[in-house]
Amino acid sequence: MRKIYIVTTYTGTLLSYVIKKISRSPYAHISLSLNEDLSPMYSFGRLNPKTPIFAGFVEENINEGLYEIKQNARCRVYSLEVSYDKYDKLVENIMRVNYNRKRYNYDVKALVYLSFNKEREKEYKYVCSQFVTDMLYKSEIRIFDKSPALTKPEDFYNNKNLKLEYEGLLCNYNRSNEENILSQVTC
Repeated sequence: MRKIYIVTTYTGTLLSYVIKKISRSPYAHISLSLNEDLSPMYSFGRLNPKTPIFAGFVEENINEGLYEIKQNARCRVYSLEVSYDKYDKLVENIMRVNYNRKRYNYDVKALVYLSFNKEREKEYKYVCSQFVTDMLYKSEIRIFDKSPALTKPEDFYNNKNLKLEYEGLLCNYNRSNEENILSQVTC
């Protein structure tokens, strides 16, 4: 068995604030990592950390980009054990998107659809929650009983299929991992 990691974050940006208010969930963004140190995390979000205008497939790191700017980003890190075969499929699916990253865009309209519980599937377009769930589904990893196109960030919060590994400031994650404590210290 291998572990994969799902990271929910709240950065306090205007978009994350709006998503948090609409969803009534403490976290507004979802990322997927194949490594315990969360390096890298894969998602759909800002291509430039200083502006939300251009968005698409991103490789995020906990001390770079938007997370370097927003060091007070709060997170929950969940783990999920999967078979070696499913892990390999997940790597393959993520790398397929990575290889074709220029074809992919952030689906702003999907945010509106999701706020009304409406499904919107467009080829080569995702929001973060749809991307993570779709990668899991395509790898035969089922944690939801609904379409990836209907998955929202709040669906990951306290999901019974996921094991909570850490909650706190994202920038303290590796530090708490090393010390085996849940740190609330400012970065």
